[in-house]
Amino acid sequence: MAYVAFLDQNNIVTRVVQSPDDLTDWCSVWASRYNCKCVCTSKTGEFGHQYAAPGYTYHADIDAFIEPSPYPSWVLNKSIPAWEAPVPMPDDEDGDLVFDWDESRENWVIIYDVAINGPIDCIDC
Repeated sequence: MAYVAFLDQNNIVTRVVQSPDDLTDWCSVWASRYNCKCVCTSKTGEFGHQYAAPGYTYHADIDAFIEPSPYPSWVLNKSIPAWEAPVPMPDDEDGDLVFDWDESRENWVIIYDVAINGPIDCIDC
């Protein structure tokens, strides 16, 4: 099947429609019919890096649909393309710790320790 993402004036995906897989250029058909910008997307990432969804932004310079930033402090690394925290997640050599981003601290905090089988209260992780 062919999938087409409809974009608003800011390249934000407003909807995604499934179109027949009949060699018709459905992006052009839908764009002409609704006087808007349309971009092909695919569930396999063949077009647009990843499947588009409402709220994602299309970046034509890297042909990628990017989900909204998970946190205001994170920046888009267009070479991946993905959002990155301003501080790398700490290494956990044993794999026992589960980290989560704390936007108020702009840093990672430990929220769970597998070794003790439970959550921990970590103030300055």
